[in-house]
Amino acid sequence: MTQTITAVYENGLLRPLTPLALPEHSRVELELRTVDAASAQARRERVRQALAAAGVLVPRDTTDAHAGLLTPAERATLAHRLAEAGVPPLSAAILEEREGR
Repeated sequence: MTQTITAVYENGLLRPLTPLALPEHSRVELELRTVDAASAQARRERVRQALAAAGVLVPRDTTDAHAGLLTPAERATLAHRLAEAGVPPLSAAILEEREGR
């Protein structure tokens, strides 16, 4: 299994910003590359474009709170397509934005 995650290096340890789908005591190989603000912004833009292309962006001024929401099957399909395109989970982009990266 291959996962792409974002982590923060603190006090000599790498701290993942999202939960890992790994059993305890799993051994993994790491390939490190630093992430600068520009590449984080580019990733967020790729996510936005993928969501727009999939037709799942809901206008902020909609009066129907459920307008444009996906069914569970549609969400699973979208998650699969985003993963295939190399787009990290939305939760990672949200955490990066909240942490100002």
